[in-house]
Amino acid sequence: MPLMRSSRGVIGSPATVRATIVYITGRREPHVDWMTGDLARQIQGGDVLHLVVVDTFGRTPAALGIPSGLFRDVVVTCPKPNIWQGRHRITAVDWWANSNARNTGIVFCKTDYVAFLDDRCHLGAHWLDVVRHGERTRESVIVGAYDKLENGKVTVDHRLRQCPEGRRDCGGGWLYGCTLALPLEWCLEVNGFEEGCDGLSGEDYIFGFMLENNGHRIDFSPPLFVRLERSSLHANTYVRVDKGKSPNDKS
Repeated sequence: MPLMRSSRGVIGSPATVRATIVYITGRREPHVDWMTGDLARQIQGGDVLHLVVVDTFGRTPAALGIPSGLFRDVVVTCPKPNIWQGRHRITAVDWWANSNARNTGIVFCKTDYVAFLDDRCHLGAHWLDVVRHGERTRESVIVGAYDKLENGKVTVDHRLRQCPEGRRDCGGGWLYGCTLALPLEWCLEVNGFEEGCDGLSGEDYIFGFMLENNGHRIDFSPPLFVRLERSSLHANTYVRVDKGKSPNDKS
């Protein structure tokens, strides 16, 4: 099973990893440098990491402050053409399209193991240890935990209160938050994140249910941890609408 907390810290740290990190952003100040700075302190000799940044604004690696030498390969790309946002949209303004963004990362993935991250995040001290272990064992989809600092208030992932040591076989409904890791093949089995959720959201746990229905175990692993720092200045301005009224709404 993936790394879990114990009274003595984190258990089960393996040796090396070969994986692609998919980092998605639609913010003017994504702070990729926070992630790369934390990652630089966790990389070990023999690790081979690739980075794919899916950026709504289409910036360059230099403009995003991505350091040279940390990754084997860096790709920065706009989300693939879709109806919700970007040059090919049919909506009047940009809408939420996280499934499309994450699927763009899957398209550009350079390895057979992938880890996803949201923007403006700091990595927990053992984030890469969990990815190493998951890439080696391939026992489960690993779902991480988060804290969110927003306008001076900290929101703690409620799953941490319920299962501070983690939870094996937690089910697809626990696949949400800001980071996860799994074999690329499993993403392809379910055709990636469900793009029917674009414009609405909820794509993360729907992805979890699809993976679970295909026989893949979902494990909640607190050491796969990120801390988000956001404020009203960094608010997501992409439109999200749940069509219809409950109980007859789309969700």
